[in-house]
Amino acid sequence: MDVPHWRDVPVTLGPDGLYHAKVTVGRKPNGQLDRRHRSGKTEADVRGKLRDLLKKVDAGHKPRVGRTPTVEQWFTTWLTDIAPYGAKQLARRSLDDYWSRCRNWIFPHLGGLLVDALETEDLDRLYKAMYSKKPKPCSEGHVLKTHAVIRRGLEIALRRGRVTRNVAKLMDPPGAPTTARESLSRDESRAVLEVARRRRNGARWYVGLAIGPRQGETLGLRWPDLDLDNEVVTIQWQLQRLTWRHGCDDPHACGARPRPKNRKGLHRFEPCPKDCKRHKGKRGCPPPCPRDCEGHASTCPNKQDGGLVITRPKGWRRRPHPRVVALPPGVAQLLREHQEAQKAEMREAGTWWKANDYVFCHRDGRPIDPRVDWAEWKEILREAGVPEARVHVMRHSTATALLEMGVDISIVQETLGHTDIRTTRGYQDVGVELTRRAAAAMEAGMFGPSQPAAKPENLATVTDLVTERRRRRSS
Repeated sequence: MDVPHWRDVPVTLGPDGLYHAKVTVGRKPNGQLDRRHRSGKTEADVRGKLRDLLKKVDAGHKPRVGRTPTVEQWFTTWLTDIAPYGAKQLARRSLDDYWSRCRNWIFPHLGGLLVDALETEDLDRLYKAMYSKKPKPCSEGHVLKTHAVIRRGLEIALRRGRVTRNVAKLMDPPGAPTTARESLSRDESRAVLEVARRRRNGARWYVGLAIGPRQGETLGLRWPDLDLDNEVVTIQWQLQRLTWRHGCDDPHACGARPRPKNRKGLHRFEPCPKDCKRHKGKRGCPPPCPRDCEGHASTCPNKQDGGLVITRPKGWRRRPHPRVVALPPGVAQLLREHQEAQKAEMREAGTWWKANDYVFCHRDGRPIDPRVDWAEWKEILREAGVPEARVHVMRHSTATALLEMGVDISIVQETLGHTDIRTTRGYQDVGVELTRRAAAAMEAGMFGPSQPAAKPENLATVTDLVTERRRRRSS
């Protein structure tokens, strides 16, 4: 259907003293004509609105019928109805993290703005508030991740026709995450393994440095996933701690019910006093609860979908086959010894043993909480004399070590389980050994003694060969 020019649309003065215009911009999904109405105090105002409307229609961005959602309404719709489903659905922990950033920062500062009226200055004010937080400002990494959530939500809004531009892409990302230790040196890795070998579940750290699995993938390993005869491991599960969810009908009333130590319930609608002594931890006093708070699910009598659970690892849906990685023979032998030691613990525990088949577990078979694993890692680093680093640093160390040993980057990608080789390149830390190898190659190729050019051994033979080729071409 041809859309008329905005100058050709009749504008009439109505009995209410306003100017009105109606224009057909196509058809609705049910086949009926899609008629749009614009009004204003003057004819020029209506003409301007018609011009903007028909310009968007010509560009293929026909506005939806109804009110434009606010930032809070759109992000709630996105995280509720879009993000958990589809080919690129968010993992449960990522979804919880997105919700947390929305509740704590995006909704309080941007939630009341219309999503199509959002400007870069609004984002600047949000990031300024995060950097100015008292008593401790947000880290650059935290602000950058919040910016990534906004950018992704607006990108989905752009694809769905809710906005005509993604303002988060029109500005530079706010700062950069603080640079952390990306990998351990070879001497540091050996010191860590020397300490780990004397510990219970010491093979866990050998596996972490040998093939670089994620923390949850290592803690989620089960004995059926290991083939110690062929010295290979299939990584197809991970252990994660997920946030509890309410299983009751009224989450707000559940949080407000009296507790033995808190007769007023768990909702706090007023901020803590300045001299608060209850919250002395690293995070400080939490913000007050919203009036319709549905949190505190961990205390719900019917809580569900939380705690330590086994889930599929990252990128599982995009992999054509399970990830099978070969183990170094020394690590495989260490796992055999670990299996025998675990069988002895199983006999000692008797009926107290929890039969979960975890490779690395407590003395009664229970899975190891990632927090406990993190605490043990810090103890190992302290005992080995290695500066503090994340557990994830073992993954970077594996990539760097394989690169230094000349392993092809596609094999490193398969070992680490990356779906994109660009991610693998980001994990590789080019150390001194690689630059020393590059310097040796440069010395031999450019700065070393020049080699005389090789001369033909038999010039007459070469001349005859060229003459013969020319004769064949002419004939």
